Amino acid sequence: MSGKKPEILAPVGHYEGLAAVIKAGADAIYMGVGKINQRALKTTFTMEDVKEIRKITQDAGVRQYIVLNSIVFEDDLPYINETLHQLKEIGVDAVIGWDMAVLSKSIELGMETHLSTMASVSNSQAAKFYEKMGIKRIVPAREVKLEGLLDIKRKTNLEIEIFIHGAMCMAVSGRCFLSHDVFEKSGNRGECYQVCRHEFDVKIVSKNTGTEFYLGSDYVLSARDLVTINFVDRLMWADSWKIEGRNKNADYAYMVTSAYREARDRILNGEWKTKGWKDLWDRLERVYHREWDSGFYFGEGFFGINKSIAKEKKLYVGEIIKFYPKISVAELKVIDHPVEIGDTIHIIGKKTGLVRQKVSSMQVERKDVHKAERGMVVGLKTEERVRPGDKVYLIKEVDTSDNNINTQLITK
Repeated sequence: MSGKKPEILAPVGHYEGLAAVIKAGADAIYMGVGKINQRALKTTFTMEDVKEIRKITQDAGVRQYIVLNSIVFEDDLPYINETLHQLKEIGVDAVIGWDMAVLSKSIELGMETHLSTMASVSNSQAAKFYEKMGIKRIVPAREVKLEGLLDIKRKTNLEIEIFIHGAMCMAVSGRCFLSHDVFEKSGNRGECYQVCRHEFDVKIVSKNTGTEFYLGSDYVLSARDLVTINFVDRLMWADSWKIEGRNKNADYAYMVTSAYREARDRILNGEWKTKGWKDLWDRLERVYHREWDSGFYFGEGFFGINKSIAKEKKLYVGEIIKFYPKISVAELKVIDHPVEIGDTIHIIGKKTGLVRQKVSSMQVERKDVHKAERGMVVGLKTEERVRPGDKVYLIKEVDTSDNNINTQLITK
């Protein structure tokens, strides 16, 4: 298993994210379509989008996987059949599922079929069952420790895809009923309202007297976020490194994908010992995340009582209204927050993805200006091609000194 080059598998929930992860160096993307996927609540992709994205990924040399991993009821069978036939015709690279209705039909149609973590495969015997069925790749249960994952890899001929970064579910591998009980929306049908992420009031009630003792408010059910950048060199045996985050914005998609792509390249190029991971850790801390954890790789994951953290915040500046490619200058209309020379900005758009750069030059009527105030239209020098309609955001540092982030190796 030495000398492997794990696939960088990035999440895509919108076109901005698609362009961002391709630019960041993803080898493959996974996305949902329609109602049978675990992000159905926020999935806006149609079958026409799947076709368009297929062309984009083919041109970029990136593989496209479609997620169909929700519970399938009897009434869903015609929909599943139609959807899989359409995906076959489009020629997507693989289907990810766990319900037998999806798996069996996908295999019958001759499509490459991957087994979702929702199937909770946690041992080699279970893995071999799916291998005999015709499954090419599995995403094992998240509870499986590193040695257990290696056992499954050694004892089967399956490709193994593992999560390396992103949100972890309070229910670990899904099958949670909190959203169903509170909002009558099933998380197992992709309609999770993330009740566990809410703040809860905690109190103790005496059985004898009924006296209530209020303990305060906290995020007692909220799971931490997985990070592996500090030990990812121990995961080079895997066939695919999966990043969670189809609901995240383009900033997250770009920064996280680029960090793990850089980490893999350093390892393959023999630069891991000299360059290390600390700068990549800093990059990951600049986008939205909760407190970090190493998941179940070296023991039990930590859950509960954590807060959202990021070293940077994003403030809306305005919109690109024109771009001059020969001189790489964009006309920026400042709608909200002012921007000045030396600021870091993100320019985000459907085809642009994400451009992160310093503001080096701005002009009004060919005269240099240091600051662009609300209502102004300025010529902004850009480092890459951008497009009319792209949104511009000011990136500001946030004081995280009170967060007590542990940047030491998390190996429990």
